[in-house]
Amino acid sequence: MRKNILSALSPFRSVRARFSVAMGVLGLVFGLLLTGIIGWRTERDLRAAAHDGLYSIASRIAHRLNEDLANRHREVAMMADLLNSKLLSPDSIGQMIDGLKGRQPVYAWIGVADRQGVVLAATDGLLLGQNVSKRPWFNMALLGGFVGDPHEAKLLAPHMKPGANGEPTRFVDVAVPLLDQNQQVVGVLGAHLYWDWVNSVVRNSIDQLDRLRSVEVLIAHKNGHWLLTPRQGIAADLSALKAGNANGEYVMARERVSPVVSTSGLDWTIVVMEDAKYAHAAIRESRTFMLLFAAALAGTFAALTWVVGGKVAQPIVKLARATQNQAAFADYAKESSQGEGTDETRALGQFMHQLAHYDSLTGLSNRKEFTDRIGQAMARTASTHSHSALLLLNIDNFGIFNNIKGYEAGDQMLIAVAQRLRGLLEEDTALSRINGDEFVIVLEGLGRETAHAVAQAQAVANRLLLSFDTPFALEIGTYSTHASIGLYLITPEPRRVSDAILYAELAMREAKRLGRNQIAVFTDSMHAQLAAQVKLKEDLTAGIPSQLVLLYQPQVDREGKVEGAELLVRWRHPEKGLVSPALFIPVAEETGLIMSVGRWVMENACQQIKRWEGDPRLQHLLLSVNVSAREFASKDYVSRVGSILAETGANPARLKLELTESALATDIEDVISKMYQLKQMGLTFSLDDFGTGFSSLSYLRRMPIDQLKIDQSFVRNLASDHNDASIVRTIISLGQNLGVEVIAEGVEEWSQRALLEQLGCIHYQGYLYGKPMPLIEFENTV
Repeated sequence: MRKNILSALSPFRSVRARFSVAMGVLGLVFGLLLTGIIGWRTERDLRAAAHDGLYSIASRIAHRLNEDLANRHREVAMMADLLNSKLLSPDSIGQMIDGLKGRQPVYAWIGVADRQGVVLAATDGLLLGQNVSKRPWFNMALLGGFVGDPHEAKLLAPHMKPGANGEPTRFVDVAVPLLDQNQQVVGVLGAHLYWDWVNSVVRNSIDQLDRLRSVEVLIAHKNGHWLLTPRQGIAADLSALKAGNANGEYVMARERVSPVVSTSGLDWTIVVMEDAKYAHAAIRESRTFMLLFAAALAGTFAALTWVVGGKVAQPIVKLARATQNQAAFADYAKESSQGEGTDETRALGQFMHQLAHYDSLTGLSNRKEFTDRIGQAMARTASTHSHSALLLLNIDNFGIFNNIKGYEAGDQMLIAVAQRLRGLLEEDTALSRINGDEFVIVLEGLGRETAHAVAQAQAVANRLLLSFDTPFALEIGTYSTHASIGLYLITPEPRRVSDAILYAELAMREAKRLGRNQIAVFTDSMHAQLAAQVKLKEDLTAGIPSQLVLLYQPQVDREGKVEGAELLVRWRHPEKGLVSPALFIPVAEETGLIMSVGRWVMENACQQIKRWEGDPRLQHLLLSVNVSAREFASKDYVSRVGSILAETGANPARLKLELTESALATDIEDVISKMYQLKQMGLTFSLDDFGTGFSSLSYLRRMPIDQLKIDQSFVRNLASDHNDASIVRTIISLGQNLGVEVIAEGVEEWSQRALLEQLGCIHYQGYLYGKPMPLIEFENTV
């Protein structure tokens, strides 16, 4: 009877029943697992956001402290350069350092001591005649620039008021050596900074937070001892704090303060922490929501399983019958039926599918499979009105590696890269190798907000890029390489798959152009820019020198009399008109065309100087010519300039070469040698954009500089930014003491000009006196 009933049952029903029961249980488990995973990822993101917020505060504080310490060291170093350049009396030195202390309230004391440690000059006359040779700042400064850890006031303690809450006054020391003309140390210029300055930086960094009361900032010495604590009861040192927080009572973030100017190895740790019950409040809310969501999802999934089970089971029955028919033809099918329950037809189909859709070397999906998956992702993006992202990763210099190490090593590298990328991505994230050393990743579900979606995609790209910092272990040995990543954001608007791949590739090329080991995000203008750049190179090559034009910007003295002009090259494109130098000069430098442009400018400058010699009204004018770093670094630059002077017969005394610090940042000895050779011919030199870096200060006295040009970035906010005013004042004083002329560029307002004259600068260039203009217009202004 039982046999008859069973034989009367439809196979479709039995399969459906078994499938429905199994899927019902699986649906419940899957629902709980899915909500658990989503909840875990949500909690992970919330925890990361809490930590990132604190890390942002720590980074802001560390950046400000590093910047302030570097600025104070720069001020002291520039003051030392002034003292080195000219012997001054103690009274004059005292006036100078009193002025600096008055401009920067952070200074508690500034003093000059001789080689034996005797204080010769000091602010407010404190410690005059006393010996400071046993103080750490004095001894460390004899070895080079010094920035020290905070300490309690010693010699100055009787002269200082106690700090907040009656605490002893603490200082941070900044000191540099004083050198004679033979570069021998003859003394030390030292300064003490009030430690309260650090407290103000910390307060300013957190005073706008919503959770002001729960965020605490600590600063630890490199040995772990506290330099700054907000309250009593904090752990004894940094190690104790870490150990005491093993249970996660606090959320903490750290950043380092380690200025490069210090010879003492100064290394502070900024610790920003917050009580976890405040920082993770959103996590508790998320857990409650996810539990309710899991219950609802599990119930819904279980209810729908019976409905869809019938439709799903029908093809399974057909497939089972087909499998039984095919299994009789091969032992493989029998072995499969005993193992995974598959037959040779299905195995063959799977194998053919593998060949057609996956890369045989790395096991990743190939371009065909990827094209299908990106198409599906784009369709889902459109239907959900969400965003996805396409990342295209290209291994930097892989062709060179392949040619040098061989194709077998190249294959090993590709496999290693694929394995590393796969390990860094979520299991369901699409990863493919589509061409040679190019890998693509599809990130889905990035949300509806464009900025948030880009930020998420960039975070993944950054993680992939950072993973290349770890060398790859190949059979031939370890090898380090980097990669460039192009990022294209897939929006709900319809796009072709081929367009998405092209846009990601264009962004990757932009990352390569930026210097490799970079991430570039595609913009709508990038395609047009790429085509325009290629066209620009072609047009520039064809347009030199026939389409180049020269403009003259006047340079005047305090009376407004024109002394000369800076010669500026422009490109007059036959269709686009004047092209900005910011567009074509980088292209010229990249392609080497800058050598032709520079020679053409130099020839025209010398010819014009020669023509002016015959005009009493114009023969006094000087022409300033900008020289690129690539030009000046060429081996034949000196002889080339000499040949042009000889050919044109121009007076070299009327020609001034403007060098930027990028030209000085190459081989400094070669630069100085060329400058002296050109100086012997009669040319003069101007150091352009002076004050934007530190490299020139160390070699300034060795260079035959005739003029310092104050960068327009300092002139722009001269009246409103006391730091810019302080730097301008120092540059002018340095020029005066060295007997070097100082000119300010970017002078656009009379207030700027008046303040510059008040500070001692009497040579100007800028829109106030004239924009770059054609030759005839310039000559009419003289």
